[in-house]
Amino acid sequence: MSTFALTYLLLILSLPLSAQTAAPGVPVSPRRAAIGGLHAADLAGFDSIFTNPAGLASAEGEWMYSRIALNAAGPIFDIANMALGGTDILSNLTSLLDPAGRLYTSMDLATPVALGYVGKGLGIGIFNRTYVIVNAPSVTTSFLTFGEELLLTGGYAKRFDLGEGNLLDLGIVVKGFLRNEFAWSGALTDVSTAFNDIFGGIPFNIVTGMGVDLGATWTFGDYALALTARDAFTPYIASSYTSYNGFKANPTANKIETVTDLMPIDLSLGFRWNPRWLFLARTGSELTLLADYRNIWGLFRILDRNPILELSLGTEIVMLEILSLRAGIRDTLPSAGFGLDLQVFDLSLAMYGKELGLEPGQRPVFNLDFAIDFRY
Repeated sequence: MSTFALTYLLLILSLPLSAQTAAPGVPVSPRRAAIGGLHAADLAGFDSIFTNPAGLASAEGEWMYSRIALNAAGPIFDIANMALGGTDILSNLTSLLDPAGRLYTSMDLATPVALGYVGKGLGIGIFNRTYVIVNAPSVTTSFLTFGEELLLTGGYAKRFDLGEGNLLDLGIVVKGFLRNEFAWSGALTDVSTAFNDIFGGIPFNIVTGMGVDLGATWTFGDYALALTARDAFTPYIASSYTSYNGFKANPTANKIETVTDLMPIDLSLGFRWNPRWLFLARTGSELTLLADYRNIWGLFRILDRNPILELSLGTEIVMLEILSLRAGIRDTLPSAGFGLDLQVFDLSLAMYGKELGLEPGQRPVFNLDFAIDFRY
């Protein structure tokens, strides 16, 4: 297989992941991306499995049978032009550097495994994701990671009526994941050479883990407050091997190291308002306003992100149960998108910014999400 063909295959079947061990991935969702990312108090329906387990208490019965969801980040239009023009992308990565001499690009595909159900307080699902990411802080230092992850998750939520219009939802989700990945580091100009011997010359990693997410939502009238702890307790085992061929031949002899640890907790506080304005009712529309502060534990960690980056805002207006218009702010960067309920499937698109640095504007990256969901 030629370098270009292999590159093209990886870019089409891929999903972003950091070079370090990361929490089990959340499947691509243009809706979440457009409204500013994960929101603890969001009435997320099927996505409650990933946002806040307490949301399962209010989720209507729904099956997901399949989905095609694509995310692309970085100078994606330049890469597309190179691919269409027959240019060897790996050999010309330096032409994609930003003015500061850096490059970050990734693409992903969440398919074909996407099967699940939510309803009556229950939620279960199995999803797979394939990813690739190129992160080059400089020409001499770059990281390339690609692989695949399988996620199995299930949860339950219970609603308690506290009287006088006050409702308390409590939920829990249990999840397990398996990730196989190739990880390489070196000069950006050597990426193409690294692909000449993928299975024999690049370190191979296996990460397995099982975890618990917890959530609570207090609803009072048109308002709601929510608290969720994603990865409240998620131990994992990460093993590195000299190469995939070495792993197949003799895992013990070719093992580099094995690390056992806990994923960091993501504790988030969220607020939701569903105004019941008269003009919304007359036009058959529903409006949702959301605000969150994520990664609360980061306030107590040294050298963590600027706290303002953890603030997020989101809004969604659904008209006639067909068209959804969405907008938000995350990482101090704007996001926007739309969704269409076409009965047979849902189509959605989002554009948003993501901050890779620790300070606002330090290293922003453009992202594009697209999905077709078959949910009934």
